[in-house]
Amino acid sequence: MKYRLKHWAEYLLWRTFCGGVARLPYRVALLFAAGVALLGFGLAGARRREAVRRIRSVLGETVSPRQARAIAWQSLRNMAFNLAEILYIGGGRPRPLPRPIEMEDALDRVRSYAQSQPGRGAIFACPHMGNWELAGMVVPSTGIEMFTLTGVQKNPLVQAHLQRLRHAPGVELLPRGSASTLRKIFSNLRKGKFLAIMPDLRSRQPGVRVRFLGGEANLYPGMGHFARQVEVPIFLAIMKRRGWTRHTVDLHGPFEPDPALPKEEDAVRLSQQVMDIVDAEIRRDPGQWFWYNKRWILDPLEPEPAGAEPVP
Repeated sequence: MKYRLKHWAEYLLWRTFCGGVARLPYRVALLFAAGVALLGFGLAGARRREAVRRIRSVLGETVSPRQARAIAWQSLRNMAFNLAEILYIGGGRPRPLPRPIEMEDALDRVRSYAQSQPGRGAIFACPHMGNWELAGMVVPSTGIEMFTLTGVQKNPLVQAHLQRLRHAPGVELLPRGSASTLRKIFSNLRKGKFLAIMPDLRSRQPGVRVRFLGGEANLYPGMGHFARQVEVPIFLAIMKRRGWTRHTVDLHGPFEPDPALPKEEDAVRLSQQVMDIVDAEIRRDPGQWFWYNKRWILDPLEPEPAGAEPVP
């Protein structure tokens, strides 16, 4: 691929920023991230107001406007913390976090499953809660083979660097959306590998519709369909940030497919089972979830233009 001058300029700016943050002591990096988040929270008025609107539309009268604003601030600050921690771990001089992630019980359950059923993979679902990136970086270090799907960024140079930062060495990255990727997913799951997936993303195309946050969400169909097609279970990991530096994880599952049900019905059942737990966890601690996604998960599908060809 031929890179444009704009790509190189953005990449150099990005690497300069990353290199500077990565060399800071851990708490100083978090303090810097909090300052950047505070600046963004003040300047990005439209995005902030939209996040507050979403929070109040979901939580209703259980939160006041002031409480909704506080939740929106915590959500944005946590996102900035997440980036700082990724740079700290995988940046210019890679280091482990000063405080270990409290996930030994979860890892023991995953290892026990992998050892008891060799050659049978699983779906590892991790929604946008806490520092969700840490789960995908820590699990492969236990010897479990993991792979994931990636989208396409506008700047391929920045995308390549981001992927190196966000994923542990050895994690296989597959481009989303091609027929060859679908075959590779099935093959990997049948070889005992784990597919890391983010379940709480809205799909632009018709997917799996589930009840979520008081409305209906149209999700990417992969999680439930892959589990049913290959007959592998789904594990759900809920990451949470406690204060600034403590991380915990709650592992739910395994959620097993039911061969007695029709495939489509079973895929929806599995997706709903997972998203019911995500819904409850968000309501329990809403500041842990990322409310700023450009594609609001409860937005309805846009109607197709008259005469448009159906999407296969």
